[in-house]
Amino acid sequence: MKVLLSSRVSFALAVLLLLTAAALRIGGLGTLPPGLNDQEIIDIRIVESVRAGRIEAFYNLAPLGAEGGREGLYHTLLAASSTFTGSGLIGYRILSVLVGLLTLALLYAVGLRLYGPLAGLAAIALLAVSLFPVLLSRGIGRETLLPLLVAAALLGLVKALPVYNAPRAPTTLTYAALGLVLGLGFYIHPAVLLITLFSVLFIGYMVLTQQPLSRRTVSYISFAILLLIILVVPYVLSTIRLPRLAGTGRVFAGYTIDQLAPLQAVWDGMRGLFFVGDPNPIYNIPGRPLFDLISGVVILLGFLAALRYWRKPRFMLLLLALFILSPIAFLNVNSPDFHRYPVLLPVLALLFGLGVSALYHNLARRTRPLVLVGLAGLLVFNLVWTGRDFFSIWPQLAEVQRAYHTRQAHLAHHIDVTASEIPTVICTGSVFSAPPRRELTDTQLLLVMTHRKNAPVRFADCGTGMIFTSGGEHQQIIMNTPGTLDNMHPRLREWLLLGEVLNSPNLPPDGVIVLDVSQELAAQIGLFTTTAGVEYGPEAFAPSGEIYPPVRFGGNLSFLGYEPLGEAVYQPGSIVTSVNYWRVDGPPPPDMRLFTHILSDPANIVAQTDTRSVLPTQLRTRDVFMQIMFVTLPLSTPDGQYSMSVGVYQDSDRMRMAVLDGNTPRGTRLFLSENVIHVGQTEED
Repeated sequence: MKVLLSSRVSFALAVLLLLTAAALRIGGLGTLPPGLNDQEIIDIRIVESVRAGRIEAFYNLAPLGAEGGREGLYHTLLAASSTFTGSGLIGYRILSVLVGLLTLALLYAVGLRLYGPLAGLAAIALLAVSLFPVLLSRGIGRETLLPLLVAAALLGLVKALPVYNAPRAPTTLTYAALGLVLGLGFYIHPAVLLITLFSVLFIGYMVLTQQPLSRRTVSYISFAILLLIILVVPYVLSTIRLPRLAGTGRVFAGYTIDQLAPLQAVWDGMRGLFFVGDPNPIYNIPGRPLFDLISGVVILLGFLAALRYWRKPRFMLLLLALFILSPIAFLNVNSPDFHRYPVLLPVLALLFGLGVSALYHNLARRTRPLVLVGLAGLLVFNLVWTGRDFFSIWPQLAEVQRAYHTRQAHLAHHIDVTASEIPTVICTGSVFSAPPRRELTDTQLLLVMTHRKNAPVRFADCGTGMIFTSGGEHQQIIMNTPGTLDNMHPRLREWLLLGEVLNSPNLPPDGVIVLDVSQELAAQIGLFTTTAGVEYGPEAFAPSGEIYPPVRFGGNLSFLGYEPLGEAVYQPGSIVTSVNYWRVDGPPPPDMRLFTHILSDPANIVAQTDTRSVLPTQLRTRDVFMQIMFVTLPLSTPDGQYSMSVGVYQDSDRMRMAVLDGNTPRGTRLFLSENVIHVGQTEED
């Protein structure tokens, strides 16, 4: 065995396992998981707060639609890393991938020092190919750091104290690293309270059992504890100032005395390890255990071996970590809850490694190769099992797609791939700036998941408007909310139905419409030049009589025409709908608004609507946009005939754009000759 697993061979196998783990964690990183779940969205919103300069020990989740607080160091790290990697699904996830691989490397170092090379290899092999550790290493959240913190604390204790070999001369760096890991961990997750507890208890055990500790070692231990205390002081002060948000109240967040039967919860949690796992699709294929049953038996062997040799520090260390950290995972109303298991993963992996090592060394020499063959077979089995479940089965589950907002994720990926090749219009609920909401809109979710933040896209409120890029030439319309097409105004829907719905296995069936209506739009606008007469306002000092579009406005806009209302008779309180077409001739005012007035005479406005359905800053020369205006007649509107005028103004200073006749201003509004509104009783009434 010593020849088989020399230091070089052991290291080479560890690298091979890390490469296998990397392949599982990096493959399809931009599309798996298939989007973002609600907790990840909250974390990303905190990251953006950090990026904006708001640094806090605890972040209040109430404005984000959740309860309690959340430590901020993870979000600070993610804000820093995504500055270099970019945002989007890959940019936000790459930190977790690197943390997961670093965790495996530290775990190998711990297992190697405590129980030998075979145990170290077995420990990282278990986590490298198990489903939940893979999901954890691709997720966004503080929990991704917990296995790293536990592994780092174990390695720090092993290197700082005479745990696995004769005492060595202590170094300041080792103890400083231990103090830093524990101290900074308080700003990541409240579970570090228990990680620190088992670390302190183990140090106490080493002192009380009269292990060979030199005075210098004791002095350095005091230095590590002092460094820990210094780092924790701001955390303590924040806890006193904001006790409702502090981590001390969230260590056992799922523990409710009146609802929780502790023994049942522990039993359910332990069953989740090897029999029936977490039903939550975010963390698992519902019902799949954390580890396979054979691995469970080996972990149990490792636990029994640790109990047998509990007087030795290298076994007591693992037992203390197991007993102190287990309540976080198991004492939970919804046990088994894999979301609470990350803190236990390194301990369980080391028990697995210890079990493999114990089994190997307790067998006759001629049968020991069977253990290695069995371990290799178990590795292959779990690799195939996890690969099939993760890449094929898990992302196709309907509950997974709902939980991860997969519609927006698939559309975001499509935009990343195609937006530079084809003009893209995204349908959104409103193009107006709105105050922060507790929950993100579908459009905001879409933008969070895109990698190309500067992609040349345009936004339109497809309920009341549409952009025909470059005069209606080849473009695509992104509908990120289900039923967008069905809920459009009928006239808008008619235009979009001229296009083709893009069918792709990775796109929602009603998500993308490819449109080329340049000929139809040209025909429609050409019709306006003879049927959609307009008149200047009386203030224009221009010859009376009809003119026909196009009519230029200031601000690089041209009015192309309107669709006549016909002979309908309206009643007070009803809605008058005006469908207008505009063309962009250059950069428009960034704060432009369109207005539609219904007037009893040129000076008396009876009803009006001021709006816009497109973002002016995204419009380009030759873009045509369609604007539908809904004007509600007051209930007090007298019977009679009313005229309609349209125009455009700047929202910042309320200055109207001039109507231009060549280069001569002709007022600031156009009267639509064919849109005469008749208000009164119909013949049926």
